Amino acid sequence: MLSVSDAASTRKPGKRDVRLWITGTSVSLFGDAALWIALGVWVHDLTGSNGAAGLAFAAYVIPRLGAPFLGLVVDRFRRRPLIALLNFVLAGWVSLAFLVHDKQQVWLLYLVLFGVGLGVGMHNAAGSALLTSLVHPDELGRTNALLRTVQEGGMLVSPAVGSALYVWAGPRAVAGLEAVTFLVCSLCVLAVRVDEPRPEPPSGTIGRELVAGVQHLVRTPRLRSVSVAMGGGLLGFGFIETVIYAVADQGLHKAAAFVGVLTVGKGIGSVLGGILGMRVLKKLGNGREAMLTVYGLALMALGCAILMLPGVVLAMVGVFVIGLGIPGAVVGLYTSMQRYSPANLQGRVASAASMLATTPQVLAVATSAALIASVDYRVLLAVMVALIASSASYLALRARSFPDTGESALGGPAPALETETS
Repeated sequence: MLSVSDAASTRKPGKRDVRLWITGTSVSLFGDAALWIALGVWVHDLTGSNGAAGLAFAAYVIPRLGAPFLGLVVDRFRRRPLIALLNFVLAGWVSLAFLVHDKQQVWLLYLVLFGVGLGVGMHNAAGSALLTSLVHPDELGRTNALLRTVQEGGMLVSPAVGSALYVWAGPRAVAGLEAVTFLVCSLCVLAVRVDEPRPEPPSGTIGRELVAGVQHLVRTPRLRSVSVAMGGGLLGFGFIETVIYAVADQGLHKAAAFVGVLTVGKGIGSVLGGILGMRVLKKLGNGREAMLTVYGLALMALGCAILMLPGVVLAMVGVFVIGLGIPGAVVGLYTSMQRYSPANLQGRVASAASMLATTPQVLAVATSAALIASVDYRVLLAVMVALIASSASYLALRARSFPDTGESALGGPAPALETETS
């Protein structure tokens, strides 16, 4: 039987299979984005409550707090059949929305969103792990950047598609669209040809198994540094969800709907940022993925600084620069996690990274919502710039001490040399 390192050294990237994977995942994400926005509007229309509509988004993101459990499940099964089955089940699950007719059944919409959020979290963890079997470790960064580019393109148009479909054909049509995207994703994944290693049996207590991903991040200096930097950066960037409305209202003297225009500007920047990320990774070379996160965070800080200046043109430039930086920051994080984590921990490490990145962002959203009424939005933008820029600087300094090697935990012993022992 081949060892993990032997398998990594003999597998070859399959362009057809990578295309199928990117297509399926991107189509599914497109449906997800259209769904949670449309269901939030549906909840508001049924109840007339902004608070109830806000709970719809909360129902969608709360399952991410179960990341350690989701990652453990992912590491116990082969990822391709797990993802295919998961998306098939979700296609049926989202159909529960067809049963909703009045505000007494709003709880069903919350249930749908909770289930979809849970499934998306598991899909992301399993997908990150599956990608390490689909492509050679040296191609992970560029493949992640390509996937992010395609997804950002879909995210650019999915809110408009979801809203238009909601108005034209009603909310059940959006739920139907989501069910179709889940089925398309399932079929694409089933068509992927990949030789996955057999999952390893449990090697400890359930408690130790659950925290194994977090422990790996903490004990590996490279991954710990990237995680800390992203956590700090997103702690600052999370303010944008509230501050952007103040930028439109107080800074530009525009209606709240102008936020949609700014969002499009950010989306265009993100698409180009994904393309740029592929070129930057090629110049950086393997083993230097963390520097892409540094560049991404630096661009996000610069964009937030530009938003402090008056004028619609500068505001559009600011959100464009922010969008330009987001893919790089994210791709650098997840490529580092994939390259420097062993195959048996891929799901738990991806879930832990997602949780460590999401939690500060959620805290920032809550904090900014409490402060925006009493603190000038430009002061909050200055705080954002300081937090994001200091996070980028921290990672840039730490990256100097990383071993300059292109080897990964999937194909060689090099990462073990930089792993601390307890």
